[in-house]
Amino acid sequence: MEGSVNLGGELCVITHRLRGSSPAESTFAPKTVILLRRAFLQGTLMTLGSARLTWLLRRLSRMYWQEVPYRAGTVVRGLMQSRGFFAADVVPKEAQDARWGRSWCERPAGPRNAEQIHAEAARLLAGELKVFGQPVEMNGGLPDWNSDPVSGVRIPSSFGLFIDFRHIGGGVDIKFLWEVNRHLWWVSLAQEYALTGSRPCLDRLGQLLRSWLEACPYAQGANWSSPVEHGIRLINWSLVWQLIGGADSPLFEGESGKRLLAQWLGSIYQHMRFASDNYSLHSSADNHLIGEAAGVYVAAHTWDRWTETRRLRDHAKAILERETLLQFSADGVNGEQAICYHKFSLQFLIASGLCARANRDDFSSAFWSRIEAAVTFLASMMDAAGHVPAIGDSDDGEVWRLGAVPGFNSYASMVAIGAALFSRSDLQAKAESCGAGADPQVGWLAGLVSPPPDSAAMQKLPSRFVDGGYAILGERLHSPDELRVTFDCGPLGSNRIAGHGHADALSLTVGWHGVPMLVDPGTYCYNAAPQFRHFFRGTHAHNTLVVDDCDQSEYGASFLWLRDVHCNVAPEPAAPLQSIHASHDGYERLTDPVVHHRRVTLDAADGGLLIEDWLDCEQTHEVELLWHAAAGAALVPAEGPSWLLEAQGRRLSLAIDGSDVRAEVIEGRESPPQGWVSSRFYERSPAPVLTVKARLAPRQVLRTMIRRETP
Repeated sequence: MEGSVNLGGELCVITHRLRGSSPAESTFAPKTVILLRRAFLQGTLMTLGSARLTWLLRRLSRMYWQEVPYRAGTVVRGLMQSRGFFAADVVPKEAQDARWGRSWCERPAGPRNAEQIHAEAARLLAGELKVFGQPVEMNGGLPDWNSDPVSGVRIPSSFGLFIDFRHIGGGVDIKFLWEVNRHLWWVSLAQEYALTGSRPCLDRLGQLLRSWLEACPYAQGANWSSPVEHGIRLINWSLVWQLIGGADSPLFEGESGKRLLAQWLGSIYQHMRFASDNYSLHSSADNHLIGEAAGVYVAAHTWDRWTETRRLRDHAKAILERETLLQFSADGVNGEQAICYHKFSLQFLIASGLCARANRDDFSSAFWSRIEAAVTFLASMMDAAGHVPAIGDSDDGEVWRLGAVPGFNSYASMVAIGAALFSRSDLQAKAESCGAGADPQVGWLAGLVSPPPDSAAMQKLPSRFVDGGYAILGERLHSPDELRVTFDCGPLGSNRIAGHGHADALSLTVGWHGVPMLVDPGTYCYNAAPQFRHFFRGTHAHNTLVVDDCDQSEYGASFLWLRDVHCNVAPEPAAPLQSIHASHDGYERLTDPVVHHRRVTLDAADGGLLIEDWLDCEQTHEVELLWHAAAGAALVPAEGPSWLLEAQGRRLSLAIDGSDVRAEVIEGRESPPQGWVSSRFYERSPAPVLTVKARLAPRQVLRTMIRRETP
């Protein structure tokens, strides 16, 4: 209790500090301040432990003062909802002109992935399900919707908004439970029914739906704790609904079928209300807000049954129009600075756009232009084999999936869908060049026809993204034998918290012939292994320079950085050199402020890649230069201060030029973590990293020369 009282006082001080004034100078009315303090205090008493208090105080420090009253309001609203006020327990009567929406997905005439869908449906009917590689225990084909699939820990069915899903304890990461409850896997059963009329698949969907509705009542439990999950679930429910035949499906025949339909429609209404009642705003306005609005929009068209949800649909559409332009730069880069979440947001927006066109409620040309730019960026960032650099957070999450094929590449699929949406032959060539051939999802999406590929046009895809903060250098880009260098010269992330951003300013990756050589190590985990979460997000896990053993920003929590990092890109030189010079201010917080500079130059004459690092500062500093190799690669010493890197038959030499450098190769060190790569969520593999330590005086240059070698 004492800690909570102190929190109330501290929150008041933080509120005024964020406003840039003292409490005595506040323009808030005294009653408003008291209400703010009481609201936070009551919410704290009900929901917070000591770890949560620390997180909350740090989180508050990254808010602009205008956000604090909103946050107080969310606490008050949550308290009121938990007591039945403003809730959606009672589903309203349907409108007199209630209708069923038009389908935005359809059964293709000859789906490329029919055999894979048959196999996936058979596995699901046999009770086999995995999420993030983890088998999910099934009882009669049904999972426990409220238990962590990894540990078996059951999450209490208390009021969902008061569940502290970031700090459940016991090594539980809520992502596993949420992944089961997103219901992407239901779509495969619905696809099989659409293709074959399989009654077992339809019956299993009915069992799953009844079970979920019974186990997850409105506003109770972990599946009602994060509104973006409702957006994802609504989109997958929309796909299932359309593929099984909508209201005319045999699933809804008879009295029991009618009851099931009524129960489902009630939950759909409550999902729309819950998502729209709890939109993620201000510093939380990222992919979550897009996802929440997308779910409401798609659902309100699919099930156009209530007057109230038509207003929600219009509001959701306005949010999607606004946030698409705010969250994606003019050159198509998502502001979260995470490639996985770039794709994730695109999936929400494409589902919304297709639904809009099917229901004659199209979005603006500005919306579609930004989507086209975002798809183009994704195509540009993909290498010749379809890899994208693991920049920023990646949890392997998908919003929806219609492509059940071995080795399915959802990034290439987004490019293929973009090619069909915008009749872009260059994008089609890029999608096909990744070895996947025709995309398995396009045929399932209403109104889409793939254009013919144009390889010559593909070679002209952009390589500079000034607004978004990326540059691609290379030779024969988008060809099988390309040399590709991707340089990150953008901000830390979005909305001051940079929730999915990594401290990776001025880092680069190198690939050759579609083989990743120098890589971004990825993400690995979110909540269950704090030491590794910090490592993979931190500067030590990226191909850049660490100064005085510090991250470029101050680490606040698993999804929170406490300081912004800004990059500045200098004007580029003329040919024949491909060169870029950038700097960042992340280390200006040090006692002796430091600006890190990096120049990356690819010489067209000899093919050498030169990386030069130096510091603008007043004193000498300890630095560590890191070069992370791919998992399975070999990194061995050669003559002089140089090393040979070999991966999948390709070889690079790395030569270091600097005074008094101390270098070693580390692989698979547990504490402190170093020498790891994560190619999939919750999987990590030992991988060699060359660490080069030195003392750099002001403007002293540390050089790395990288050359391709003949095996």
